[in-house]
Amino acid sequence: MKYFPKTFLLLTALVVGSCVDLNIDPTSSSASGNFYSNQKELEIAINDLYQEFLYKLDQDEWGDDHWVRGELTNPITNSTINSQTGFVNTYWADLYKGISRATTMLENMQRAKDRVPDAVFKRIEAEARFVRAYCYSILISHYGDVVFYDKSVALDKSYDLPRTDRKMILDFIYRELDTAAQVLPQSYAASGVRRVTKSTALGIKARIALYMDDYATARDAAKAVMDLKIHSLFPDYRTLFTKEGENSSEIIFSLPQSISLGNPYLGSTRNYITRNSGGFGSWIPTWSILDIYETTDGLTIDKSPLYDPHQPFKNRDPRMTMSIVEFSTPWLGYNYQPHPDSTKVYSPKLGAIVTNNDTRSVAQFASYTGLVWKKRFMQSWADLQMAENPIIVLRYADILLMYAEAKIELNEIDQSVLDAINAIRARAYGKKSPDDTGYPKITTTDQAELRKVLRRERRVELVLEGLRYMDLIRWRLADKALNVDVPGLNDPIKQDRKQWPFTNTLLPRIDENGLVFHDHIIQAGFARKIAGYQFDASKQYLWPIPASERLLNPNLTQNPGY
Repeated sequence: MKYFPKTFLLLTALVVGSCVDLNIDPTSSSASGNFYSNQKELEIAINDLYQEFLYKLDQDEWGDDHWVRGELTNPITNSTINSQTGFVNTYWADLYKGISRATTMLENMQRAKDRVPDAVFKRIEAEARFVRAYCYSILISHYGDVVFYDKSVALDKSYDLPRTDRKMILDFIYRELDTAAQVLPQSYAASGVRRVTKSTALGIKARIALYMDDYATARDAAKAVMDLKIHSLFPDYRTLFTKEGENSSEIIFSLPQSISLGNPYLGSTRNYITRNSGGFGSWIPTWSILDIYETTDGLTIDKSPLYDPHQPFKNRDPRMTMSIVEFSTPWLGYNYQPHPDSTKVYSPKLGAIVTNNDTRSVAQFASYTGLVWKKRFMQSWADLQMAENPIIVLRYADILLMYAEAKIELNEIDQSVLDAINAIRARAYGKKSPDDTGYPKITTTDQAELRKVLRRERRVELVLEGLRYMDLIRWRLADKALNVDVPGLNDPIKQDRKQWPFTNTLLPRIDENGLVFHDHIIQAGFARKIAGYQFDASKQYLWPIPASERLLNPNLTQNPGY
C-alpha cells in the first residue's frame, strides 16, 4: 500500500474538522467519529500504528559505510538538501501522521474503557503513547525545534502553531516513555509477537537521550533495560539478522516481514546481491567500512603487523566476513571474485565454470568497490528476488553500547563499561562471556581511548542498521566523514595486479574517531575516485523545515542556512 505525504496542517484540519481518517485504505485504519468503542476497534487502531512508515531508520547511504551506484551522491552527501527535498517532506508528513493518529486515539479511547479489560486498555494506551513519543524523537533529532501538540488542535488554530523548543519536547518524550514503560509488559507469551514492550520504551528513551547529549538519562534508561535481565546477545552474529534470529531475545523491537503473508521486503533486493546471482551489485560497502574492522590483535590496520593488503580479509575481526563477502568464497551459489583477470568463476550451485559477471572486466557495472554485503542476506534473496528478514529497530547490543557510551562521556568508567563492550566483542569471536579468552579484550580505562574504541565498535557492530548517519550527526563528525572522495577499484586496464586489491605502499589514514581517509591513495593512482562527498557544517546538522509547511503556516521559522 502506498502512503501519500500530507502536511501536518492538512492532517489536523481533516482529522479535527471532519473526523475522517487520512489513510486511503479503510481496512487498515479508523475514523474517530464513533470508533474506539470496544476492544476490537482499539486493537484495529493500535495495529495501524505499527505500520513500517512510522518507524524511521535513516538511509545507510547518508553515511560513510554504504554507497549507491545509481545515485553516486544524494542530498546529504552532495550538500543539496533543501526545504523541498523529498525525504525532508516525507519524514515530516509521516511522523505527524503517526502523532495525529496516536493523539486522536488517546483522546477518544476513553469511551471504550468500561468495555475493555483494564490490563488490555492500559497496554493499548501505553502503546499509543510510545508511538507518539517515538515520532517526536525522530522529529527533534532531525529538525530541532518542531511543532508540538498533545491534544487535537482546532482548525482555526492549526495554521498558527509555532515551533516549540526541542528541550521541552524532549521532556514530554521522557514522560510519555516512562509512563508507557510502567505499563507495557516485559514480553509477550506468543512466539514471534513483536509489539513494543517495557524494554522498547526504555531503549528508545536511552537512544533519544544519547542523541540529545543527555548522558545521565541515557545511562539510566539503558541500565534499566539491562536490569530486566530478559535480553541477551544471540550467539551467532551472522544469523541474527536472518529469519533464524528473528525471535532472538537480543531483538527488542522489530518489524516482521513475511513473503507468505504478503509483506516481504521488496524495494532493493536485487541492488544488494551479486550480478552472478541475478542482482545488480550496486548498493555496496565502501572501503571505509572495510578498513575500520580491526585485526585479531585488536589494532587498526594502519598499526597492526597482521594486516596484509593483498589478503585483506585475513586476521580480521570475524564480523567483517559476516558482513562483507570475502573474495574467493562461495556466495549465493557462485564463488565471489572481483579480480579483473577472473573472467570465469566456479558455481557450486550449477557445478560448472561460468562467466564471471562480478568482475568489472566482464561487466562494467559490477561492484565499483569490489565489495558486496553479506550481513542480513540469505540465499532466498537470490532465489526469490525478495526477502523477509525482520527490520530491526532496536536490539540489545545497541543497549550495551549506549550504556557504555553514556558512562564514558560521564567519565564514570568502571568494570561494567568494559563488560558491556567486551560482551559484544567476545560474541564476535564466538565466545560466550566477556570473561573468556581468545579475543582482543578491552582493558583500558582512559576516557579518550575508550571513546575511540566505542565509536569504532558502534560502527562495525551496527553497520547497515540505519544508525550510522545519526551517530555522525550527534558526534559532530559528518563534516569530516562526508567531505571526502570515495575510492573504488581502478578500471581493469589500469589495475596494478601486483597491488591487488589494495596497495601495500600506502595504507589508509584512520583517525581517533574511527574515520577512514583514502585521498592520498586516490592521488597516488592506487584507486579511482567514484564519487565526491560534500557536507555543509554551517547548516546540515539539522534538516530544513519543509517549504510546504511554511507556506501554510507563517509562524514556522526556518533552520539557519536554508
